[in-house]
Amino acid sequence: MISNQSYAKIFEEFAELLELKEEIPFKIIAYQKASRSIGDLSESIEDIYRRKGLKGLLQVEGIGESIAEKIEEYIKTGKIKELSKLKQQFPQSEIEYLKIPGVGPATAKILFQNFGSGSIRDLSTKLSREGSKFFKPKSLKKILKGIENYKNLGERMLLDEAIELSRPILKFLREECGAHKVEAVGSLRRRKETVGDIDIVATSEHPQKTIDKFALYPDFLEIVSKGPVKLSAILRNSREVDLEILRKDEYGSLLLHFTGSKQHNVSLRSLAQKRGLSISEHGIKNEKTGKTILCSEEKDVYDALGLDFIVPELREDRGEVQAAFDKKLPDLVKLEDIKGDLHLHSNWSDGSASIEDLARKALELNYEYIAISDHTVSLGIARGLDKKKFLSRRKEIEKVQAKYKKIKIFDSCEVNILADGSLDLSDDLIKTFDIVTASVHSSFNQNKQDMTRRIIRAIEHPFVNVIGHLTGRMLNKRPGYEADWEAIFASAKKENVLIEINSFPIRLDLPDYLISEAKSKVRFIINTDSHSLGQLDNMKYGVWNARRGWLEKNDIINTMDLLACKKWLNR
Repeated sequence: MISNQSYAKIFEEFAELLELKEEIPFKIIAYQKASRSIGDLSESIEDIYRRKGLKGLLQVEGIGESIAEKIEEYIKTGKIKELSKLKQQFPQSEIEYLKIPGVGPATAKILFQNFGSGSIRDLSTKLSREGSKFFKPKSLKKILKGIENYKNLGERMLLDEAIELSRPILKFLREECGAHKVEAVGSLRRRKETVGDIDIVATSEHPQKTIDKFALYPDFLEIVSKGPVKLSAILRNSREVDLEILRKDEYGSLLLHFTGSKQHNVSLRSLAQKRGLSISEHGIKNEKTGKTILCSEEKDVYDALGLDFIVPELREDRGEVQAAFDKKLPDLVKLEDIKGDLHLHSNWSDGSASIEDLARKALELNYEYIAISDHTVSLGIARGLDKKKFLSRRKEIEKVQAKYKKIKIFDSCEVNILADGSLDLSDDLIKTFDIVTASVHSSFNQNKQDMTRRIIRAIEHPFVNVIGHLTGRMLNKRPGYEADWEAIFASAKKENVLIEINSFPIRLDLPDYLISEAKSKVRFIINTDSHSLGQLDNMKYGVWNARRGWLEKNDIINTMDLLACKKWLNR
């Protein structure tokens, strides 16, 4: 089984190739819509097909008969013939150029026509020499920056894709292979924003039988290696899966070792050495007596070292070992602490769900409040609203609010921070909203000084409550822009403006290290930035990111009940 994100990428590639082919726009849009819809699903698209067949696929928003048949073809054969034929119509380099952040089909075509085939690294050299003949300075600079960003992008999966990919594998191990204590380890268990391979550990009464049965997992393309307690395989989507069966009496120390991080494990070893102990993945040895303490649980390792238990999200060697020794580890925020989601997009702008649908979904999540935060007028690509449309939307919010009295629906907007730091709605309209989130959506290439000035001007606006997805990063697509974060956090503290932790898996913005840096300076809000109903379930990714940044419940505004939240917003 491959993940929804993998299917989303397949149909995104379809759309790009159709655009290269100069197909009719509605066909391109259909594939783009299908890509977004599949990526937004909370249930596996393959599970939907296996339960309900083509009829089930056709019930998914954005999937028509033709695309449903292509999904079925991929599930059955591992490929789509039409996509393969489409790829053959273009030189490989032209397709490769589409991987450059910021380069669309039109630019890719110009690049190939004028610079021919070759690697993206070669293209960078050619552009530096002759690019000015074909592109204006601003466009050329953008392409070169995109190539530089491409070089820095890894082949790691986003966290949501890794979790989705690992879920059926772990289930197969538990239910079909006789494995116990099954855990995905490494950066996945630490909930890092991106993950490399899927690494799994487990215990078993009969390791060889478990390995033999696991080798029959239906989505394995190739078994790389197989032994009495280990197996390494390649999935259909080219990702690697590694399993190791561990001894029960050593499970805790081995689980800790494989979870990492490497730096955290080194810190534990250093502490152990100071106490005359030697710690390894097999246990803790007393150097004087030669006696080894076996650790069947992770907690046993920390207990033996005199430390409080350190949760996986904190194991990055950022002071957690000392904090555990001093009994000063934070009481980290939990998903169940969240009382509401204050950044949701409805079908008034570029969301797919109605305001009523969003309210119903929020009630299912036991939320006390939500905010409908549609885009504003200058973001045309997202069907941003002008004053007239916002006033019409307000009437719908009031109508839905009258029907659903158990949840508060805040009237909100996500206003654009323009290049000079001004906002794209008039103050007369902005001041009428319950909550105003201000975000950067354009001019990402400003220098550090200008970007800092731009964001601070927005923070100082009297009606702004929240700064959304502050660094502007898109994981595996573009890095965040440069700014003086210390100055921005100081300004946010002075103006009582919240900093958003955006739960959208491709953003996870703020990054965890900046959350740690800002913890003592600002208050936060965790939002999903949802554009569909399924995306409201992404709140867990924001919470995990907040935990990696050492945040506690009191650091986050939307852990407050409705009364306290309203009181804070009205300050």
